[in-house]
Amino acid sequence: MKHVNAGGLLKAVIFGALVMTVMPVSANAGTLDEIRERGYATVAVANEPPYSDIKSDGYVTGAAPDVARAVMKKLGVPELRSQIVPYGAMIPALQARRVDMATSGLYIKPKRCESIIYSEPDLCGAEAFAVAAGNPHKIMTYEDIASNPEVTMTTCAGCAEEAYALERGVKPEQIKVFTDPPSGIKMLQQGRVDVFALSGLGTQDLLRKTNDPKLELVMPVAGVPMGCAGAAFNPKDTEFRDLYDKALKELKESGEFAEIIEPYGFSTEATLSVKRDDFCPGN
Repeated sequence: MKHVNAGGLLKAVIFGALVMTVMPVSANAGTLDEIRERGYATVAVANEPPYSDIKSDGYVTGAAPDVARAVMKKLGVPELRSQIVPYGAMIPALQARRVDMATSGLYIKPKRCESIIYSEPDLCGAEAFAVAAGNPHKIMTYEDIASNPEVTMTTCAGCAEEAYALERGVKPEQIKVFTDPPSGIKMLQQGRVDVFALSGLGTQDLLRKTNDPKLELVMPVAGVPMGCAGAAFNPKDTEFRDLYDKALKELKESGEFAEIIEPYGFSTEATLSVKRDDFCPGN
């Protein structure tokens, strides 16, 4: 799952302990010991509710940041500061150590695991389409899009949905990339594309906010596996990741994890049913 560029869109708003805020990009990422000494972690986020949600005042919430905030508190880090990073740029940001971690619904995918390492899964969900009411092209799968070259779709560059489409035969020229999810929905409303593709809960949330009776939801998308995300780290930060996993496990076992994610619509049972090795063995 995930979309806007950080360059000057939001000013940093520092709230204090346990608050995530938007801040300018800086190359100050470090190991857990360095993060503890610094007093805060820098975290890459996108803007795709309910995974992550950036408010007008710069405050960042959503299921993924809220889980990361609780885990990092257990690790002795009282504050998170976020950087808005498009999904397609999160891996380069981690590799260049511009951020300490990414937590915004970045799906655990084998190709990504060649470049970064993940925590155990923290959020899982189905995929969805938004289409015109009545679904005039009868689009239920990516294969349906591929079989009709006149049908076009939109999703974000570097998102799992782009890969799902290409893997299932959708031609690159059928895909129009949006800059952020609301602009993608606008493309659908204006008839510039026939299908909007994103995570299930993200699409559902966006359609609820758009409140346009001329649009409808297709969920789940048949033939696509449940997507699961985790916190992502620089590949050299295995000790940091392992300690994060330990604290995440404690969070899940205590029931606090369910209290965080379920109000956002995510299933605790679905997340607990899978492991990182199910997606990337040995990562």
